[in-house]
Amino acid sequence: MLLVRDIMTSKVRTLHRDTVISDVEKVFLTNKISGAPLVDDTGTAVGFVSKSDISRFDSTGDDPFYARAHEIANPNVITAEPSASIMEAAQLMLDEHVHHLVVMDGQDIVGVLSAFDFVRVVASASGDDTK
Repeated sequence: MLLVRDIMTSKVRTLHRDTVISDVEKVFLTNKISGAPLVDDTGTAVGFVSKSDISRFDSTGDDPFYARAHEIANPNVITAEPSASIMEAAQLMLDEHVHHLVVMDGQDIVGVLSAFDFVRVVASASGDDTK
């Protein structure tokens, strides 16, 4: 049985809650990511910002050099433990209507699990069927 730790992205790019939206967009493009956990001054997870949040923000016409990440982010950090099964994680994503889970080991952010990680697993598994 695959666990969250087996398919998550462990190289996590966090952003400070007060990062301006224009910088969030740059980080997403530079790191080729679609979302990132937001942290406060103590490193505590306080939200999650995604490309969808940025798209909604862009449609408002507000200034991306002034608005802050925490103003557009989901303040509810939806988390999973590294030892959770991927089935549990998938169900949680469905129940919460999110495309990302922040993987926490205690109070530490150790990974991000995205819908794309599940696609990668399915694509790998389908390749095994042809052998």
